[in-house]
Amino acid sequence: MKLTFWGTRGSLPMNTPEHRIFGGNTSCVSVQAGNNQVIFDAGSGLIHLGSQLMAQDAREIDICFSHFHSDHICGFPFFKPFFNPKAKVRLHSFGIAEATLYDALTSYLSRPIFPISLDDFQAKVDFIHHPDGEALEIGDIGVQALEIPHPGGAHALKAQADGKSFVYATDTEHIIDQPNQALIAFLHQADMAVYDCTFDDSEFEQRRGWGHSTWQEGLRLAEAAQVKKFGIFHHDPDRSDTALTEIETRAQTILPHSFVTRDFMQLEV
Repeated sequence: MKLTFWGTRGSLPMNTPEHRIFGGNTSCVSVQAGNNQVIFDAGSGLIHLGSQLMAQDAREIDICFSHFHSDHICGFPFFKPFFNPKAKVRLHSFGIAEATLYDALTSYLSRPIFPISLDDFQAKVDFIHHPDGEALEIGDIGVQALEIPHPGGAHALKAQADGKSFVYATDTEHIIDQPNQALIAFLHQADMAVYDCTFDDSEFEQRRGWGHSTWQEGLRLAEAAQVKKFGIFHHDPDRSDTALTEIETRAQTILPHSFVTRDFMQLEV
């Protein structure tokens, strides 16, 4: 199973001299196993993935959404395969949220927010909703979802193929000294996992209710779940390359198999 991190930033795309090493694109990760691929979220990183898929003349595309906040859908209208009449794009959502994926994207792609609508896409686009607990098969890749605490609703996603597993757990807010046991079970012995590490523990008290967690809580969850490799993900927009490098150094003294994810990073699982 091959992972490509097209966007690892949270909340807002960033582009400054202090965002060169780890990147500034928002959440988008592709998972490939053999000839099958599934995409998790449609942040600004999706734009670059779309260019690659067009160059490869990809015709069958699956995108799974953790939730519908703007940083996770802002790359959606710029995804080039939507303008390929030969392409078929399946958009997957899970469980219960404040709005359906169709409603969220229709609202986002409408005036005065955006000048084009879903009707301008030339590809065949299908909206597929999966109830909680329903397993999804995309070729050789199995996908599961788990509801996690976040304003408006969100889901952690798990991809499994060839006996390997990858968990994508963003966005979520933890309760101090009350580890999310359902998420620990979902993460259990994952070969690779990423988690909402927007804040530092020292910042968390002032940001309760914002829907995000800390990199230290991510390490605690990964250790409890016996995750084999753990990626710090969904970086605060203001977090500079220097700050993220320092976080990585500190994290690896606690959990040696942890690291900070960065845009365009590729990993074999």
